[in-house]
Amino acid sequence: MATAEGNVETKRRERPERKEQPKKPNKDRQRRRARTRDEEPPVLSGRLLIGLVILAATAVIPMWTPLAKVLEPKGPEPTPVESFTLGGTATVRITLVTADFNLLACASEQSFDGAHCAYKTTSQAWPREPGKPFDDNKLDIIQPYRTWFDNKLLFVTGLWAQPEVAFRLHREPPQGVQADKLARFAVECELKFIGRFDQVKLRWSPKHNWADPDGPPWVGRAQSCKIIEESR
Repeated sequence: MATAEGNVETKRRERPERKEQPKKPNKDRQRRRARTRDEEPPVLSGRLLIGLVILAATAVIPMWTPLAKVLEPKGPEPTPVESFTLGGTATVRITLVTADFNLLACASEQSFDGAHCAYKTTSQAWPREPGKPFDDNKLDIIQPYRTWFDNKLLFVTGLWAQPEVAFRLHREPPQGVQADKLARFAVECELKFIGRFDQVKLRWSPKHNWADPDGPPWVGRAQSCKIIEESR
């Protein structure tokens, strides 16, 4: 005869086991995690961090210290005018526009190695020598120029006869174009120094007055020239 406890045990065995339902994700918890990820500060990459450190250093380090000289980008070397010697050579950077071919002029009775100014005096042109080519890109005409980027005064002959500069003049003729509309460029020339003016006048354009140079200027003959960089 079955007892009451036996019946209870039998019902327990017969009752099907309840399967556990998977827990639904907590939406509030997911939102908090997403918000936390969004609020995390970005990690600086190594290169960016190094760049920021260098930028900060250049802002606070005095420019005359050795470390500042290392961090500061180097510009072109100054023109070594003090070391020029008669018959010596030097590499010089000159700034110009193609209009300078017709604009720049000097006046002096001195000549060096067959080269001379376009004018003997401020009112008298230098006479053209017989047998000379009519257009030789001013091979023996001395003109005043400024160095790039330290603005030193130099007188140079034969610059426009150098192939790269002659091609630039041909490609960008200045006729009919205002000088300030032309692209300024720089040339690097190897100069041989053929003399030094005792008396000379110069002008940067026919519209300007004749002026005296700042000190006795050197005269160099261009041995070679190449265009290196736009100056503007």
